[in-house]
Amino acid sequence: MRNDGRNPSTTPGVRVSLVTCGEALSLSQIPSDRVVRIEGPSAEQLAVSLDPLPDGAPVIIRYRLPDAPASLVEVVDDCLDRLEVIARQLFPAWLPEASEITDRSDFDVRVVRGLARRKASITDHFGPFLADVAEAALYGRVATRRFEPELRARGLARIIGDAYQRRGVVLLIEPDEELSEDAERRAAMACDWMVGHGFGVWLARGVLPAADRFPTWSVSVPAFVEQLAPTGAGPTPVVEYPAVAGRPHPASVAEQTLERCLARCGWAAGRVWNQVYASHSLAPPIRADLMWVDERVVVEIDGPDHRGVLKYADDRRRDNGLVLAGFAVLRFTNDEIADDAARVLAMIERLLSSKREEGNLE
Repeated sequence: MRNDGRNPSTTPGVRVSLVTCGEALSLSQIPSDRVVRIEGPSAEQLAVSLDPLPDGAPVIIRYRLPDAPASLVEVVDDCLDRLEVIARQLFPAWLPEASEITDRSDFDVRVVRGLARRKASITDHFGPFLADVAEAALYGRVATRRFEPELRARGLARIIGDAYQRRGVVLLIEPDEELSEDAERRAAMACDWMVGHGFGVWLARGVLPAADRFPTWSVSVPAFVEQLAPTGAGPTPVVEYPAVAGRPHPASVAEQTLERCLARCGWAAGRVWNQVYASHSLAPPIRADLMWVDERVVVEIDGPDHRGVLKYADDRRRDNGLVLAGFAVLRFTNDEIADDAARVLAMIERLLSSKREEGNLE
């Protein structure tokens, strides 16, 4: 890291260079407690580098600012509302004692609220807020607007960090529509506000260009990502967050649907969701949607984002790496699972049976 003796957190426009080693993006070296600008990779390239989330990095949530925000409050409210949805969807990863509670009876609600308050009593969480989010997760509804934004922000940062067992949560702000100078100013103020209340903020290339007071960090992505330079960006959601190891992604209807189907099948035993695999210490790690480790079978589920040029090319790279490591790979789209889950299950069962028979013959 180049250091000219100035403090990058306080010197306007200061440029800091960060160079990675090998195939790993050293995101743990980028500040996660302030607003910084990321220079070098595109938002798409950065997204591929973040899957799987590197060791030592904070939780990174991709977020697009609202179009033409009328005020600082509008940006903050939009961000907090979307973060609360994420917190509810991640339940019970951040309250594992409640894993067996799936009903919505008054008794179950009281139990969940009690578990949340007990956790708060031995941690930095605020009990009433944590209990409200836990109850809202059972009912699938917003329940924390009664709290001040400052408390909501810090509470949500703690909840999301706990779900991944990582320190720090960063909002990666991605480019969308061009904003007016006034809208950029309001958005920049909102970024400062989020930093003051528990989050880090990273600005992807091209975001808030007029806000030149934020320090810039130049990042070098792994070589395989540089080779996947896209010709055009595919559709991106307003907010996107990483999967939790061992669970279907809570924002993926297809993964949730497939897991419910597999849970009824005895032959599906031994499956693991969203685990990271590396064939050797120097190989880029791969996060597989669904894996049977003993049978060396991987199932990937492709949403609309996989139609983008870069993501499509990266999928081929991942598949090739898995095949060379001895895995058989099946790919299904979200629509295939929604329209004909029985056919998907039959194909997975057939491949698993074949692999198990091969293992018995050896």
